[in-house]
Amino acid sequence: MTAETIGNTTKIFKYSFPTCTNEDILFKLEVPVEIPYDGSTRELVQRVINMFHIPVYLEEELNEKLAHYISEETKDFHNKRDEKLLNQLKNGELNVEGIVKNWEKLFKENVVEFAEQKGTSDEEVFAAAYHKLVHSPALDTILQVENSYAKTVMTMLKSRDEDIQKLTKRQTEEMEEKMRLLNAGTTEEEINALAAKHFEEQSLAAGRWDSQLDALKHTQRATHRAWLMTTLEQYQGETELSTPSNSPLATFPVEPTLLAAPKPRLEESFTIHLGSQLKQTHNIRLVAADMLDLCAVNHDDNGAAARLQPALALYSGELAGAVLLADSAPRSPLLRLAAGSTEHHFDDINTQLRRIVDALRDPAERRNLERAQQEAGSGNGGSNNSRSRRALRTGDVYITTHSNLDVHVVFHLVVDDSLKSGDITSRHPAILGLRNILKAACCNDVTSISIPLLLRHEITEEMTAAWCVRRGELVLKCVKGFVLEAAGGGGAELRTLHAVLPASAPALFTAVQSLIPTVFRVAGPLRAHKRSDPL
Repeated sequence: MTAETIGNTTKIFKYSFPTCTNEDILFKLEVPVEIPYDGSTRELVQRVINMFHIPVYLEEELNEKLAHYISEETKDFHNKRDEKLLNQLKNGELNVEGIVKNWEKLFKENVVEFAEQKGTSDEEVFAAAYHKLVHSPALDTILQVENSYAKTVMTMLKSRDEDIQKLTKRQTEEMEEKMRLLNAGTTEEEINALAAKHFEEQSLAAGRWDSQLDALKHTQRATHRAWLMTTLEQYQGETELSTPSNSPLATFPVEPTLLAAPKPRLEESFTIHLGSQLKQTHNIRLVAADMLDLCAVNHDDNGAAARLQPALALYSGELAGAVLLADSAPRSPLLRLAAGSTEHHFDDINTQLRRIVDALRDPAERRNLERAQQEAGSGNGGSNNSRSRRALRTGDVYITTHSNLDVHVVFHLVVDDSLKSGDITSRHPAILGLRNILKAACCNDVTSISIPLLLRHEITEEMTAAWCVRRGELVLKCVKGFVLEAAGGGGAELRTLHAVLPASAPALFTAVQSLIPTVFRVAGPLRAHKRSDPL
């Protein structure tokens, strides 16, 4: 006998009560009760009273005795059952393995029935397929396909710009003609109506082209994913990979992957050591270039080669990032750059920004309310009310992810005009925002990151050479401490740091270049001198 064969038992509950006319005459009641009883005793009493027409004044007494009876019988049932099972276990009559397997089966069935059903999502499957294919002979084909898609998008963007430019030119000529006739039969109402008509034509043209671009990118994204899954099946089934018949390359000639000739720019690399006991080796590259040039991917004839490194590192632990300065909104050149090709792996940048705005609404309102209360308590209420209502403040950071740029992660650091001053300290909100960026980079497998060294993207009149050197030294010293702090918290090691200077100031490069050996411990060659011993 096993535990599964020991079932419930039926007991007879007996109850007697006198009649209304003669107390010596008793009515005897016998009710079968299943032990153990899982139901409500009060409900069972009500059913018994209605079935046998028992006086209602006996309800409490009947319920008390029935509950006591069920409790005692249940306790006795469990004692006998447990004693029997213990004896079977001592005598080796109990199938312990069968009981364990039955419990395991019941547990799995319960989990499957009530647990939340979670499986591998389509995005995870596509990510695994892409990562496997880019590390296979299909890499060159994939890069050529993506580059051909990007060329198609760029062609449509060029057509859109030409069409809108022609429309703008025609409207400008019409408006100038109307303005010349303003005092010779043309009224202001006609000019206003013409302006409204021009605005509507511009809106319709922009909407039409945006719709065509969205449709093209949606088609490319769906076709690319379907083709990749087909390519994966072919790669797993054959030793040699050939281009499938439905490949987009059927209409595009395959170009040789030649390395692009880089644009001439000033740059210098330093190998540095951080830490006193356990030293960490990092690479600092000082570069004079536009930050957007470091994010852009060239879609010309050698565009496939330019996409090589971003594709190989996309689903890995060696991501590339960049810090862009923003005044509560991303730089419009970045939006145009990201819209220049189809985003095959993440949401497009506009969708990501809309999601960020929705996610920021509630916490921004709470933060602004707290700051308003603090200002009111300190007597400074209303001094800077327009700025306090902004959703993002200086030092805040929001992140967008990309697969069609040369970097995978863009950290948008919100700044304001206070950075034009040369008197900022290490406690400035923008510096603290940079600290949060480096910490987030180490925690999320970003091993290479580019930062604007002067916290400015362009050189202005007030940025003298002395101003730039002071700002560069401050940022380098802060970054040194932030990298050490982030490395101590675990995560990925930040191997390469690109310190970017504005490209319009080549004379500044030499001055800032001399700062790095003074701030960091730069690795130098070990010189060994040969000593000639006397014979």
